[in-house]
Amino acid sequence: MNLPKYRVFVCTKQRAADGTGGCCCSAGALEIYDRFQSEIAMRQLEERVEVRKSGCLDRCEAGAVALVYRTNWREFAWLPRKIRMKLQRLLFPNRTFYGHLTSENIPDIVESHLIAGRPLKRCEIAGDR
Repeated sequence: MNLPKYRVFVCTKQRAADGTGGCCCSAGALEIYDRFQSEIAMRQLEERVEVRKSGCLDRCEAGAVALVYRTNWREFAWLPRKIRMKLQRLLFPNRTFYGHLTSENIPDIVESHLIAGRPLKRCEIAGDR
């Protein structure tokens, strides 16, 4: 099995309507997820890019939020998934957070980041916490 070159996680965490800090689902996260899926399929990038729904990415105030990272850690494939994810965060912090997304942003992110390898600056949000 080949790992995709990129993984895209779209926060689809649903928060209570009276909660503070924002909610990605209320900001259109499911539409963002569907748009990523359709753009990847339309451009026939399914072998290179994997799109997943995720839990909270801890950037609620910037919803809808997505995280893109490059999978370059094949040597850890034998480890359990949770340990691999922790190693990914520690050893390969090269990840990009996108926030305040609308479905109109997705084709530009796919073209710039997932095809050309350059993060789309106008949609980036801070990733360090």
